[in-house]
Amino acid sequence: MNEKRASDDGADSEDANRFGRAKEFMGDSYSKASDAVRDGYNTVREKVEDVDFEAITDQVRSYVRSNPGKALLISVAIGFAVGMLLRRVGSEDEE
Repeated sequence: MNEKRASDDGADSEDANRFGRAKEFMGDSYSKASDAVRDGYNTVREKVEDVDFEAITDQVRSYVRSNPGKALLISVAIGFAVGMLLRRVGSEDEE
């Protein structure tokens, strides 16, 4: 009986050791992932802050005024693509 209890204690300590290693591994993985996401967020935020949206808006207006046909076709194509994507998403929800 004591031999079984001794082997159970050994198994418990081995399980605790495995759990401790797994917990440490997950903590390290979480820390690395968190740092990567934080760095990516900061990079994107800096790039967005550098964008001059007024200049882009002026460029788009200028292009539309000089090429109304192309602008209309581009907007129709984008609208069609968005409509197809939304229809697919809606049909997947119904299934």
